[in-house]
Amino acid sequence: MEGGGAMIVGTVSSAIRRISSGRTLVASFAFFAVLAALINGRPFGLSALAQITGGATILDMAFTYTPVQAYAMLAALGDAGRAFYLTRIVPLDLVFPAAYTLFYAVAITWLLSCWLPEGSPWMRLNVVPLVAGIADYCENIGVIALLLSYPAELYGVAAFTGVMSPIKYTFIAGSVLIILGALAGWAVSRLRGR
Repeated sequence: MEGGGAMIVGTVSSAIRRISSGRTLVASFAFFAVLAALINGRPFGLSALAQITGGATILDMAFTYTPVQAYAMLAALGDAGRAFYLTRIVPLDLVFPAAYTLFYAVAITWLLSCWLPEGSPWMRLNVVPLVAGIADYCENIGVIALLLSYPAELYGVAAFTGVMSPIKYTFIAGSVLIILGALAGWAVSRLRGR
């Protein structure tokens, strides 16, 4: 019998498998790509922010930071940069984690299902992107609190966001590595099948 955590992972993994198809993969990639372009480009994203701030960037782009570093980054943005961050980038970043989480989870599922049996425990790797997405949402909530309260300093919140950021990036990197591994496994299985 599975423990509670394993049962939850199994249930979530099965739900992801049910929605995963070639069509879902293409649609989720398109959603991810559009949001990535918006959040990084102009007129709403990081390119426009860099022009306003002279190159200073947002907390979300740092792998990790201390509360002191977080407030130095927020100060470097200036009033106009912080306002832009809160009103242009944050709204996009409330949707972006869902976009990349969905794409990575569906890509992992679809690629693994091309060469592994349905009951393979490796299929549960499709939940890894969810950890990145959850950490990103936790970080975003903290960033919103920091921006809304600025110049008051919420060091506990800044410390929390500083912990969520490396968790987010570690699980994003893990998701990409799983996708590459699944792609390699699929390629090897196809070559062996010839």
